[in-house]
Amino acid sequence: MKSLKAGSQKHPKSCLASSAPILIITCNRFEHFRNLVTSLQRCRRSENTHLIIALDGPFSDAVKNENEKIFCFAKDIAGFGKVTVFKREKNLGPRKNMAEAAESIFRNYDRLIFLEDDLVVAQNFLHFMNQAMDAFACDPTCFSVSGYHFQATMKSAPAVDFYKLPYFSAWGVGFFRDRFVYPNYKLGKRASGYFLNPINYMKSNQIDRRLFPQHLNCWTQGVIHGDIFYRLHCLRNNLYTVFPSATKVINRGFDGTGINCGSVIKPFHHLFEKEQQDKFCFTPNKEADSYYRRENCKWFSRQWPDLAHHSLSLYWKYFVRAVGLKGCPPLQSC
Repeated sequence: MKSLKAGSQKHPKSCLASSAPILIITCNRFEHFRNLVTSLQRCRRSENTHLIIALDGPFSDAVKNENEKIFCFAKDIAGFGKVTVFKREKNLGPRKNMAEAAESIFRNYDRLIFLEDDLVVAQNFLHFMNQAMDAFACDPTCFSVSGYHFQATMKSAPAVDFYKLPYFSAWGVGFFRDRFVYPNYKLGKRASGYFLNPINYMKSNQIDRRLFPQHLNCWTQGVIHGDIFYRLHCLRNNLYTVFPSATKVINRGFDGTGINCGSVIKPFHHLFEKEQQDKFCFTPNKEADSYYRRENCKWFSRQWPDLAHHSLSLYWKYFVRAVGLKGCPPLQSC
């Protein structure tokens, strides 16, 4: 692995320490990567932030040119307190690339902000993320801080800046070193024993009716996705994520270029709301938490109706087979 420091500018050490470093993993999507970096450069507070880019090695000859294009662009990035590029000698894959970069960052920082390369961020993204991570740094039940909110602001929504939910989103997320866990992507021959308790299934259903079908699908494939792993981790351990009430992140990766996402004609967000807000209040509000729990669950069900509709049927088949009752039809993923 080669480490390259690019576009470094001198700032007081205390200034750099006040902002969480940003980690971007990328490989061959140059346009997406450039759009993300450009949006970060527009962020207020970017000049006090350490930007770290983990550039994976090309996975085929077809992407070598795009990979080199990203490297050449990354070498000249300016507008940040410090820029570091980790250029992998060979292709590690996004999971190992992220894990090795996070391990390196956590040697020097107690937190980090992780971004996939197909995201763009609002001008106040860094303000929200850093203020939220400062506010919840001493609460061990706060697993992460998300910059993403799932739907546009509704008129009936409570007048709050954030809410807490026992959930997880990888689309712009802040991790704390003292509670970060590296996902175990390989699954055993049995689906998670957590769901053997019907109460746990109902608990997950109140958050997201897709969660059990998604987990079941991962189990049949033998590999679990990181976001599903973390969602179960939060549920199992009574942890929560802090979410903004107005999104600070938009995902532009639904164009078929991603690994796990297909193409979506209609994006979830068209623009940023309240982008000029720089001060956020993090006073707990249980009513707001309950409101967003209900509304997000409804939204998930509308966006992925098949998963939500078949959840109970799939769970019943899983439960019957798991406890050894007779006459159960074969268990299949959705």
